Amino acid sequence: MLLSGKQDLSIQDKSPMGNILNDQIEVIKNHRQWEKTTLDEKHNPFYKTISTTVKPRVKQQSDKLLIGLKPITLREMNSRKDHVYTGCVLSVTIIEETLSWIPSIYLVIEDENFDCERMLIYGISKEEGEYLISNLYTVGKKIHIINPYLRIGANDMKPSIRVDDISSIVMQSKSEWILNICRYCCEAGASKFCGKCKQANYCSKECQTMDWKLYNHKLICKS
Repeated sequence: MLLSGKQDLSIQDKSPMGNILNDQIEVIKNHRQWEKTTLDEKHNPFYKTISTTVKPRVKQQSDKLLIGLKPITLREMNSRKDHVYTGCVLSVTIIEETLSWIPSIYLVIEDENFDCERMLIYGISKEEGEYLISNLYTVGKKIHIINPYLRIGANDMKPSIRVDDISSIVMQSKSEWILNICRYCCEAGASKFCGKCKQANYCSKECQTMDWKLYNHKLICKS
């Protein structure tokens, strides 16, 4: 996700890089729409979303060690083809709130190039999911994904990083985490926050305004 402030994402760009940026904006906006649905369920007992799981087309195998694995980034993966990148490791930061829809949890991740993608972890129980989203897979945490599996969605035909074996995820050290991450530019040490929900940190008023306009923070902003 190219949110370093060096590029104005409010300007429409039809170049190949512009298309990538538009796809990344869509990833975050869709995730926030799912988050709104989750919030609606909590406040309305008659509102219920049914989540289903389609078996993976290829099998991901987990290695026990990171030693000897080749680093890989999202742009080095073929976003149009199901493939397990065996012998590789994808290192990413969690940049949006993790959601739990039994039997899976949904994340948005960003790699070293600031590219972002959705990530789905399957085979998670309700209790395990609640622990993971509250204590482990939180915004600003960094993780390694061993033998990452790029999966094309069965319904929307969109790419995602799929994990069927949670042991293929290794947490990076605490010293690598991004504390008080800005929800727009993803920089650390954002001291300001949304006055309404008091959940989203920002570097500046400009970041907050862009997050509201570009990524629809209003969908998940609850007092």
